[in-house]
Amino acid sequence: METPANSNKRLPAMPSMLVKSLLTLNRVDNTQAEKAELQHQFFIEKIDNKKLSTYQQMFGGFISDIPLALFYCLAQRTHLAQMLDNSFPWPAPGLVHVNNSLEQHSRIDPEAGFNLDAIVKLPARGPDVSPRRLRPQFIVKFYQAKQLVVTCKSTYQVMSRQTSSTPNRKTATKAFEPQPGWVNHCHWQLGSGMGRRYARVSGDFNPIHLHALTSRWFGFKKPIIHGMYMMARAQAEIERQVGQAATHIDVNFKRPVVLPARVQLWVHEDDDEHRYEVRSADHAHAQLDGKIKFSDD
Repeated sequence: METPANSNKRLPAMPSMLVKSLLTLNRVDNTQAEKAELQHQFFIEKIDNKKLSTYQQMFGGFISDIPLALFYCLAQRTHLAQMLDNSFPWPAPGLVHVNNSLEQHSRIDPEAGFNLDAIVKLPARGPDVSPRRLRPQFIVKFYQAKQLVVTCKSTYQVMSRQTSSTPNRKTATKAFEPQPGWVNHCHWQLGSGMGRRYARVSGDFNPIHLHALTSRWFGFKKPIIHGMYMMARAQAEIERQVGQAATHIDVNFKRPVVLPARVQLWVHEDDDEHRYEVRSADHAHAQLDGKIKFSDD
C-alpha cells in the first residue's frame, strides 16, 4: 500500500500566501536549467462544512458528498505554497491552467484532515527554450490514515506579459456539425463578475480572473473565467443527469472564456464515461473538453 511520510507542517492559509505571491511579480528567469523537481509535504485540515456547503450551492446538482472538483481548490493551496519557494522560477500570479485530472481512489472521511505529498515537475528552461514549453506540472496526493484517497495533477502555462493571449482578429469558421452521439445539454450565461464570485468561493484570486485592469497585466483585455469553475459546473450537470458521483475527471482548457460570455455544454455518453465540451455561443470553438468516469459500484 502506498503511504506518505507523515508531515506536521500545516499548509498555510490562502490569504497570507496571496499577499506574498505579489512579491514574486519581479521574478525574471532567463537562466539555463535542466528539468527538476520540487517536493513538499503538508498537513491540511478537514474540509470546512460551511465552505463545502457554499461550494455545492454555487453549482447545484452534485451527487457527490464531497465533489471531486473541490479537491483542486485544496490542491491549489499547495501549488501556491510551492510557487512561493525560492526555487520556483516564475511569478505566481498570471500562470494559466491548461489541463487537470482528478481521481478518487478510496472513500473520503469528511471528518478527517489530509496528509499531502506534493511534487512540482519543472521543465527545462533558458533563452533557447520555446515559451510554449514552459509548463510546470503539479502533482498532489491526498492521504487519510495512510490511505491514498485522491490524486490531483495540474499543468500550467507560464505567460509572458509582453505576449497577448487573446485573438487579435476574427477568422472565418466552418458551420458546426456535431458528431453522432453528442447532445447540446444546456447553456451557461456568465456575467462579467463571475470570476470574482468564484474567487470568493474557491480562494483562487489570480488577477487574470478578477478585473480588466489586472487581467491586462498578462495579455487579456478582459478577465477570463476560471477553467476549474467550468469543470466543476460540468461535473455538477453530468452528475445530476447520471445520478452518480464522479470518481475520475480529466479536462483540457483549450481557449480562454472571456467574460461576459454565453457558452454551451455538449455531452457524449459512452459505455464507461461521459465526454463533454464547453463551446462558444456560436458552437464554432471548443473552449474546453474533458471526460468524467463514475464508480463501478
